[in-house]
Parts: sequence; C-alpha cells; structure tokens
Amino acid sequence: MNYLSTADVVQRIKACLAADGFDVSTLFARAGLAHLESGSARASDLLALSDQFSLLWEALAIVTGDPLLGFRVCATDPLSWLGVLGHLMLASPTLKGAAGNLMRYMPLVTPIVHATIEPVQGRTRLGLHLVGGARLVPPQRYDFTWNLLLATVRFVAGRPDLRPVAVDYAFPPPPSTAPYAERFGCPVRFGAPANALEFDDADIAAPIPTANPLAAEGLFRLLDERLAQAERSSVAGRVRDLLPGMIERGGALREAVARRLLISERTLQRRLADEGTDFSALVDEVRRDIARQYLGSEGISLKSLSYKLGFSDHSAFHRACLRWFGKAPGEFQQSGKLSVTTGAVAPSSSSRRPG
Repeated sequence: MNYLSTADVVQRIKACLAADGFDVSTLFARAGLAHLESGSARASDLLALSDQFSLLWEALAIVTGDPLLGFRVCATDPLSWLGVLGHLMLASPTLKGAAGNLMRYMPLVTPIVHATIEPVQGRTRLGLHLVGGARLVPPQRYDFTWNLLLATVRFVAGRPDLRPVAVDYAFPPPPSTAPYAERFGCPVRFGAPANALEFDDADIAAPIPTANPLAAEGLFRLLDERLAQAERSSVAGRVRDLLPGMIERGGALREAVARRLLISERTLQRRLADEGTDFSALVDEVRRDIARQYLGSEGISLKSLSYKLGFSDHSAFHRACLRWFGKAPGEFQQSGKLSVTTGAVAPSSSSRRPG
C-alpha cells in the first residue's frame, strides 16, 4: 500500500501555488521548508508525518501573510490525488455512493485522515478529522482539505456550482468569517464539535453521468484487496522502525507506539500476536541490536548506553548482555568487538518492562 508521502504532497502543493502565481522556490526557502521535499518522516511514524503537513501550512501562512492560503491552493485535477479511488468515484451510481466510497477507502490514500459519512435530517454529513501529533492542526490545513474535497465532489458530479448547505469548523471564529461564507456559499459554523460538510440529500442523491456498474465492480475488488493487504501488513516491522527513537524514553512505551501507529494498545497486541510475536520481544530485539552497534565503541559509556536502551539500572543491562551475547558489557570495552553467541529471548523480569 502506497500512501501519499510528504514529498508527494509538497510537490502537488507547490504546483498549485505556482499555478496561482507564487514564486514557490523563494516561498519555500523563506519558510524553511526545503527539508519536507525529502519526505524525512518515516512512514511508520504517522504522527510525525501529520506534524510535517501541519508545519507546511503554518509556515506558508506566516511567510505569505495570508491566513486564507488554504483556500487559494486549488487542484486543477482533484481526482489525481486519489488514484484508483478517483476512478471508482466516477464509476459510482450516485454522488452519495461516490462519497461513501471515498470515506470507505480513505485509509488507502492517507492514514492520518479519519473520514465519516452519516445522514442528518434530510442531509448527508461528510466528516473529516485530521489527526495531529505534537502540533495542533492549523486552520489552513482544514481549509485546503475542504477545498480539495469540495472540488472532488463537484468534479465527480459534473456540477461546478454544487454547494454544501452547511460547513462546520471545530475552530474558534476568525476575525472575519465573510471569506468562508463567500467560499462555500452557505452558512459556516465555527466552534462546532467536529469538522464537516453537509449536503442536501436531493443534491447528493443525483446520478453521476459517468456511472459504470461493471467498472465499479472490478474497482471494488481491487480496492478491497488493497485494504486486506493493508490489514495484513507487518505491524511488527513498523514497531521495529519506531522503537530505536523512542526506547530510551521509557515510560508507557507500548501506549506511545500504539498512538503513533494510530491504533489502540489492544489492537497492537492482537496484530503482533497474529504475526507470532509480542511487544516485549520486539523491544528486546531492538535493544539487542542497539547494544550490538555500540558495545566496544569508545564513543559511549556503559552507563550512557544502559540509559539509551531504557534499562532501569546497570545490573539489568549487565544481565541482558549475558543473555544476548554470552559476555558482560565490560568485556567488550576490553576486546573492542562483539561476538554474538546467542539469539534474543524474552526479556528478564528484572529489566524495565515496556508499556
């Protein structure tokens, strides 16, 4: 499964800004955003990925001095962001069906957007929650997302004049709300419980001109297979990717990892069990690999390495080295090299238990 990476999104936003007349090279340089184009956030660390997108919009709004910048970044081909899912929307029988398919398969496009669709008294409510990490999600990011979603719905319906009947923002009202009412052509409510667009059922039940049941059937099969593959993807591998940067913090490590994967601790434990492992075993493996990397090096003391590995005391680190390598950690400072004699086994009860 391939999400839209940071680099993908940055390049698309740059293209949109350039089409709007911005000198994007100068703009990104002034905002200090060049590093985002490398996609430096690991795919496993979904909260860090979300923070990069938030940083992007925060910095661009500051440099341009335009708090409504999110509305100005318009995609000329909104379905290009969705790949195969865009084709399914075009093949859907009605706009409501297309919107439902968008919400259903959104995890294949981006895992940091939680999408919902529900009926509300003669209306259909489309909700989007952008998951935030250490940074709050800025309003510009929601402005851009609503702009893109509305452009997508209009494109699929073949109705450039289609308007929602209400828009909700879970933000305090800005100094002027007039630009929002003008943009959406309907009442805009701020300080709402959630972020959502509402459409009249008469509009959203309209047939789509490009509806193709046969094509939709094949696309459903393809996307369902991709969802199943996503469910089967190795959670253990993603946990291993995250642990080296988190392990020395200690504390509720399992809870922190689950939060960064955007799943519950119970789901994390279940998925790892399905893969024949558990969280403690993975922590033990990662500790062993880090120890192998640093033992015998003059660049770090044994006390510092013990702390880096998240052990509660040096004696726990000593016992772990005996279990992993058949040697005490002090022996490596004398020999200067590591000879692995045993594999990793379950961590002893005397070491600090993760989570």
